[in-house]
Amino acid sequence: MHHTIKIDEIIERKRDLYIDISEKIWDFAEMSYEEKESAELLCKALEEQGFEVERGVAGIDTAFIGSFGNSGPVMAILGEFDALAGLSQEKGLAEYKPLLKNGSGHGCGHNLLGTGALAAAVAVKEYLEENGLPGTVRYYGCPAEESGDGKTYMVREGLFDDVDFALTWHPMSVNAVSLMNALATYQVYFRFKGRASHAAASPHLGRSALDAVELMNVGVNYLREHIIDDARIHYAITNTGGFSPNVVQAEAEVLYLIRAPKVGEVEKIYQRVCKIAEGAALMTETELEMEFDSGTSDLIRNATLDKVMMENFHQWFPLPLNWGLILL
Repeated sequence: MHHTIKIDEIIERKRDLYIDISEKIWDFAEMSYEEKESAELLCKALEEQGFEVERGVAGIDTAFIGSFGNSGPVMAILGEFDALAGLSQEKGLAEYKPLLKNGSGHGCGHNLLGTGALAAAVAVKEYLEENGLPGTVRYYGCPAEESGDGKTYMVREGLFDDVDFALTWHPMSVNAVSLMNALATYQVYFRFKGRASHAAASPHLGRSALDAVELMNVGVNYLREHIIDDARIHYAITNTGGFSPNVVQAEAEVLYLIRAPKVGEVEKIYQRVCKIAEGAALMTETELEMEFDSGTSDLIRNATLDKVMMENFHQWFPLPLNWGLILL
């Protein structure tokens, strides 16, 4: 019990710093891979708290690592700070009131994600120092959590190879250990290129890329009956080719997100979606280009770490045995 109170005290004595950082990141509201002010704010805060910071890791401008210590177990704490399109919002209000029409903003507490992780990293650092304990704590600044999966590229570059365990968190209405399984994902752009023409005078000369997008979407709708129940296929038309119905649209684009419990299952569904896209291109005599945007493998849970965290929650809050578990 002494240890949890001590950690609590370490965090509380810098509460004003964390609130200030959180509010600034809220105001920055920067989209995936564009979080330059947010990332630099966190980098400077880490340096001021005694961490050595490496910026621009994994070839990403807004990815960084703050490190303290050079012995003992290596503890990774993940911080995220990207905003989402269309969520601009005045702070402190429960009703919709954007600061900038169609502007970006922080959904589901993303301004808190990086800040809370910073508080945790600093608290662990100071706890190690004050108790003379060995250990290395690292803050991983992970961009593009919502769209782009920045941490995937950081893993691929080997930046987690010597990490003993990694922790992340998300704002919720309760303190809890989330016993969740995260689906594997692919996110892919499908771009069609046709030929423009006047839709009334010479429609026979045109080849509609927008038709190709619509036919692809219809085809994928038929596919949904023939995939496993736990899989999901989502899409957004990101380019309709223009705003005039009097023109055959020469370019159009749709972004697909495919989810399934295992990455191998995602791959199989993806190959079928690609065939549908190719079929839409054949039907409309348009050209197809596919761009793989991002992807994640399925989550492998650490049951041992879950158990340790759960036991510590119960020391702090002696509540019924099932409290603190969230099954997703």
